[in-house]
Amino acid sequence: MEAAEKALENEDESEAEARCDEADVLTADWSPELLKQREVQGLLQRLKEAQDQLAPEEEPEAEPGLKAAEEVVSISGSELRAELELVRSAEQGATYDYPIDLNDKVLTWVSLFSTTKRGFMENALGRASMYMPMVRQVFAEEGVPADLAYLALIESGFRNEAKSRAKAVGMWQFIRSTGRIYGLNSNAWVEERRDPVKATRASARFLKRLYEMTGDWYLAASSYNAGPLTLERAIQNLGTRNFWDLARSRWLRTETKNYVPELCAAILVGRNPERYGLHIAPLVPYAYETVTVSSMTSLTILARCAGTDLATLKILNPELLRGSTPPGTYQLRVPPGKAVDCLRQLARMPAGKRLDFKTYTVRKGDTLAKVAKRFKVTPEDLLDANDMTAKQFRPGKRVLVPPTVSAAADDRDRTPGSERVKALADQPLAPLPATPRDSETPVEAPSKPETPRALPPATEKAAEPAPAATAPVPQAVPPAAPPSAVSAPKVEPEPAVTPESSPESSIIRAKPGDTLAKLARAHHVGLGELMRLNPEAKKALHPGDEVRLPGAGPKKTKPAAGAPAPSIHVVRKGDTLAAIARKYGVDPKDLKAWNRMKKDRVKVGQKLRVTAP
Repeated sequence: MEAAEKALENEDESEAEARCDEADVLTADWSPELLKQREVQGLLQRLKEAQDQLAPEEEPEAEPGLKAAEEVVSISGSELRAELELVRSAEQGATYDYPIDLNDKVLTWVSLFSTTKRGFMENALGRASMYMPMVRQVFAEEGVPADLAYLALIESGFRNEAKSRAKAVGMWQFIRSTGRIYGLNSNAWVEERRDPVKATRASARFLKRLYEMTGDWYLAASSYNAGPLTLERAIQNLGTRNFWDLARSRWLRTETKNYVPELCAAILVGRNPERYGLHIAPLVPYAYETVTVSSMTSLTILARCAGTDLATLKILNPELLRGSTPPGTYQLRVPPGKAVDCLRQLARMPAGKRLDFKTYTVRKGDTLAKVAKRFKVTPEDLLDANDMTAKQFRPGKRVLVPPTVSAAADDRDRTPGSERVKALADQPLAPLPATPRDSETPVEAPSKPETPRALPPATEKAAEPAPAATAPVPQAVPPAAPPSAVSAPKVEPEPAVTPESSPESSIIRAKPGDTLAKLARAHHVGLGELMRLNPEAKKALHPGDEVRLPGAGPKKTKPAAGAPAPSIHVVRKGDTLAAIARKYGVDPKDLKAWNRMKKDRVKVGQKLRVTAP
């Protein structure tokens, strides 16, 4: 992270992006227990900030969700009064388990959702009709307000394939590190951030955790958008925990200031769309049965066995990145009533006919890396698809070539270091961890959604029952154990091994097809540890390359020359006052005082004093 931040200061975006990708690879090997530590989460927040700076200034046309980065001018006067009357008329005494404030910000977004953003809302609420029963059930099981289901509308428009410029993925827009904390696995075959059921449960537990930290659902939603550390810094700088006070300050981004009003408006309009003039075409609820597929099998063949089409299987299993199930056992979702027929067909099918992959006969002079590059897959993909080792890859051998990762896969497939990301071990899925807790005494979260509250109408009316808790859910959604029954084993993080602390020497030479990830699995060491010991191995290994294992003696390196701490910082592209203060370990207020600044804005080329005069 220090290297990435230094590269950003030097306006070297390609180097900064490469270092951020390397940080992503390193954290992929860390245990959930390590990722939950406060200092590690601070490091992950720095990674997110660096990735945000590297994102393009203009959002792509396919940017998901409704997160507005621009300031929205509130309606006023007669328009505001008319919108308030429309909301009160539309609700007719309905109750909500998420707090709704009917101020000018919320009413402005209600107006936008029924006018300029009407098309998006109609399409998104149509998709929401497929997943809403499942989402409401999961949120009820986790003790989260059911109305928070509309957060997915703001984040992604209920799109499982949604991907943001900050590399957040799925309906609930998890970045990779946060997804791993809450049990969402990512590898070259499966991206569970795109799994609607698993990602929904992870989102519910994340929101519940944020509520425990903040004690307020508005602050919890803001933390979901901006990050817990960003919100906490804003609270400390302003001295208040009231969201609307924070939204009037300069300590939050405009997107975060819009986030809560958008969510409140989405709940109001989403609960009664027809009363706001929206026309929704409902979809069939997300329902399925599961089939245990014991080995890698083509989705085309599985669709034939289940008596359905390939498109339906992909809708039910959006986490699959390739045209097959991953190596090993996989729980495949099939349409209701098709599981028994699919199992019968698979039982009769010879193992050799389960794959419709391309075949290739290894020729003289071929290497594992060369063949993998030819078919745009990784060496590990070829070995996994054929259940073979690198030694067995020799001339005359006939191998199956798996399909490449789909175009909708994570951005990591197009960034430097992606070959290492794809080569991460394909570990079995562990149960979702219990909601993590700090050593501090957290604010007590409700065991069930808060008591429904009604909007403040002129006269109280009979409250209609909320459809969340009592709506029947398709039997295909698997019931989950209560949070108290699910726990992750406590694992102490291993101390980092540095070359200087290694008592013995252990160096091996890479063979054809070797990668750091493969060697890490073979020698039962962590990938991150191996990368720290071999910082020069930034790409796929070449035959004969030296690889230092834990216990290897130090390599000879030139000692870094010491340099006095600078007293002046020249502002570069991407710098912010907070980032500069953090770099030199000073308080942003002191930085402003030393440089006689009235505002937080800095300009490229500006010279700032970073030590006390």
